[in-house]
Amino acid sequence: MPSAPDVGDRVPEPVDPAHLPQILPKWAAGQVTLKDIKGYTDDELYAIAHTAYFFLMQGKNEEAKTLFEGLVAIDPRSAYYRRALGVIFHKMGDADRALKQFSSAIQVAPKSAAAYVNRAEVYITLGRREEAKGDLRAALDCISDREVPLRRKTGALLRSLGG
Repeated sequence: MPSAPDVGDRVPEPVDPAHLPQILPKWAAGQVTLKDIKGYTDDELYAIAHTAYFFLMQGKNEEAKTLFEGLVAIDPRSAYYRRALGVIFHKMGDADRALKQFSSAIQVAPKSAAAYVNRAEVYITLGRREEAKGDLRAALDCISDREVPLRRKTGALLRSLGG
C-alpha cells in the first residue's frame, strides 16, 4: 500500500459547485481529477484501496476490480491503483487489459520498477520473451537499493528467460 500522507499535508477542499463550469473543461483535458474536484483525501482513497486489496486477497476479484476501477477513475494519476487493476485482470485471464493497466502505470510513473515487472510477468505468460526481457531490464534500472526483494525477483525472472 502507498504510505499515508504526512500529518502536515493540506486536505483539499471540494470544488464549489458554482465553479464547475470552469473546472469541467480542465477535468476533460486531464488537468484536474475527480479527486481534485470532490476533495477526496489520500487517506479516504487508501481506505477504499485497503478494502479492495482485502477483497483481492480473499479471491473476490469482481469486487476488487470494481473498487480499483473506481479508484482509477477518481485518481488516474495513481500508478498503484492501475497496477492493482492490472494484477486483477491478469488473475482473471484478461492479458490485454492487464497489459493496458501496467502500461498506464508506467506512463503515470515511469520509474515504477514494480509496474515493469508486473507487465513482464504478463508478457512471460503470453510467451513474449523479448518484451519481458526489455521490461525486466527497465525495472532493474529503476529499482532502488532498498528494494532488495524486487531486485532479486527481477533478476531471477531475467535469468529464467536467458537474459
